[in-house]
Amino acid sequence: MTYLDRRHVLMGASGLFATALLPAPAKATDELLAPAAMQADIAILFDAYASLHPGLYRYLTPLEFQRGRQRLDRFAGTPRTLGDFYLALTAFTASIRCGHSYPNPANQTPAVASALFGKPDRLPFAFVWLDRRMIVTADLGSGHHLPAGSEVVAIDGIGARDILTKMLPYARTDGSNDARKVADLGIPGDADQPAFDVLRALLFPSSRPSARVVVRADGRTVMITCPLMTAAARDAALRRPFTDSPYGWTFDVRGHVCVLTMPTWAVFHDKWDWRGFIDASVDTAVDRNLSGIVIDVRDNGGGLDCGSAIISRLIEAPLSADSYSRHVRYRKIPDRLAPHLKTWDRSFKDWGESVIGPDAAGFYTLTRPGDASDTDTIQPTGQRFQGKVAVLVGPKNASATFGFASLMRRHRLGTLIGEQTGGNRRGINGGAFFFVGLPGSSVEVDLPLIAYWPDTPQPDAGIMPDLIVPALTADLKAGRDTALARALLIASN
Repeated sequence: MTYLDRRHVLMGASGLFATALLPAPAKATDELLAPAAMQADIAILFDAYASLHPGLYRYLTPLEFQRGRQRLDRFAGTPRTLGDFYLALTAFTASIRCGHSYPNPANQTPAVASALFGKPDRLPFAFVWLDRRMIVTADLGSGHHLPAGSEVVAIDGIGARDILTKMLPYARTDGSNDARKVADLGIPGDADQPAFDVLRALLFPSSRPSARVVVRADGRTVMITCPLMTAAARDAALRRPFTDSPYGWTFDVRGHVCVLTMPTWAVFHDKWDWRGFIDASVDTAVDRNLSGIVIDVRDNGGGLDCGSAIISRLIEAPLSADSYSRHVRYRKIPDRLAPHLKTWDRSFKDWGESVIGPDAAGFYTLTRPGDASDTDTIQPTGQRFQGKVAVLVGPKNASATFGFASLMRRHRLGTLIGEQTGGNRRGINGGAFFFVGLPGSSVEVDLPLIAYWPDTPQPDAGIMPDLIVPALTADLKAGRDTALARALLIASN
């Protein structure tokens, strides 16, 4: 259950959708897409989703799906800008409530990406949303030395809460797990093009080189002018010097406990030996006879199934990797869709004898893994670490990190600490993908191909940690990491 983008490996819904189809007015100077081109794109997208998407009706009824089509067609009846159309598609895919179904910014063509996301409009600070308040975590070049824990009240005359409310119908999640939506709308996000930046540029467009920001800190509320940044400049400001790995992974021994921090598992197409990093870290813990390991994946939205490499060092017998069965909607893709579907594995176009069915509902059971990291059984490897294990989790955990948290919890391999994860216990979609190319607009939309169903009915929620330790503004202000402190304590006893 991985999160993939084409550049690396090519890795109440109806009401919200109706509200979200109100993007910022098009500028007269913008080139407009013709209604016929947009409606042709909509037809391709709906055909692909109706024919191939295995989780389409998990949270959306067929009638709601068709009404979504009708709303999009009406929207496309008038010439629109590329940005307006992209927003409309984003609102529709968000209504499906599948965290892997969306017009992925990382998968757009250079021309589309440049037009939609290429302006120097990035805010010069990082932040999280706590209780629907925008709380600064780091100043990245505002020129005003914003302290961590200060609150951004408004940007360019628009209240921060209003900004969040406007963005939420476009944000993706699995089912009703809205905490993941809010978490993904912070800066930094878990992607090259954070959702907040994409949506702010399209929903609140501005050609000014700076933003007027109202900030509340130390009991005072002031308005400051912040210079806006290019994506590259802000990425450079966000990026800490990586000494342990090119992806920010770190391994730190603290007395009798070690901390393995992995802010991403999107380690695609890279020569860096991430498996070797995990093995070397666990070997150190074993060789030094450490009492515990803390695994911090709070900021990790997924990627490759790196969690299996960790679990393989914690078990002494083969372990069933999934309590979810795999299902797809087709055996072979329709010829009419073939020109519009891109992927990295040709076998996704024809599952052949790997599927059994269809059943009465039109689903096929997939008997083989999806991609290379989608495994049935985890085999023990190397020296087993027998100490305590604590895992720091949170709402950003989806896809592979959701699966990792689920396995750790189900097999009691460690203690989960933090906040409810993203993902959904009712099942998620992923494992294999098509990227639907829409020729009229040149927009691409991600389409997951494998549905993972739990063996027994599950709630519409993420995974609740064993020990709930919420993020607090007071901790940010004081420079405390309460969740990490609790994890260190558990791992050391």
